[in-house]
Amino acid sequence: MQGIANTGVFITGGCGDIGQAVAKRFLAAGARVVLADLLPAATGRAAAQALHPKNAAYVRCDVTRAASVDRAFAAAKKFLGRLDTAICNAGMVVNQPFVDVTEAAWARTLEVNLTGSFLTAQRAARLMLRNPRQGSARRGTILFTGSWVQDTPWPQGASYCTSKGGQQMLAKIIAQELAPHGITAALVAPGLVYAGLTKKIYDRDKSFARKVDKVVPLLRMSTAEEVAGSFLFLASDDGAYITGTTLLVDGGATLGRRE
Repeated sequence: MQGIANTGVFITGGCGDIGQAVAKRFLAAGARVVLADLLPAATGRAAAQALHPKNAAYVRCDVTRAASVDRAFAAAKKFLGRLDTAICNAGMVVNQPFVDVTEAAWARTLEVNLTGSFLTAQRAARLMLRNPRQGSARRGTILFTGSWVQDTPWPQGASYCTSKGGQQMLAKIIAQELAPHGITAALVAPGLVYAGLTKKIYDRDKSFARKVDKVVPLLRMSTAEEVAGSFLFLASDDGAYITGTTLLVDGGATLGRRE
């Protein structure tokens, strides 16, 4: 796609299944990419090198800690030169019946999914505001890995669904405030992806697997690769006029399946 070559991309949760799939698409289109994650430095660097020997790098980043996010962006800026796209992808999930949700699980889920997105997006926006602007051209885009459950409740998903609903509103606020400055914000909301967190739960929790198997009209979960292209589109010239909205990639899950 046009407008990706020679741009700088920062991805939190970059070493996970979706993060790596997204990174591959941007690298194939000619971008430089920094993967931010919690892996040990040597492991993270190996993951980046496996993606691309020159155009991919790794920084360790705890998205729940402002100082860690600041250090990660400082290192990323040296590698990228300019930040054009930031993808708030780091996330976690704990499924519990509402009456059993612990305060610790609630707090940690919101800390990673929502506060982590806030800290990443805010630091990214500050850097993008330094990018020179040519006319009405875009100076940067902030993207979020949302979820179809940001609008649709899922059983035992109180903390996760709430965090994703909050993330959706955060993206709208960013889009509204920063549009006059040439910065866009949007979400890619996957449905049920056989990757990362969902794959682990699906493989170990048979009751969860049965629920999933009944939900999707396309009769299957998506792959991480099927989600990744939506991020590339929103960051490309084709997506430059899109802001404050969600690109839903759910196989029709929000429609409800009819027998």
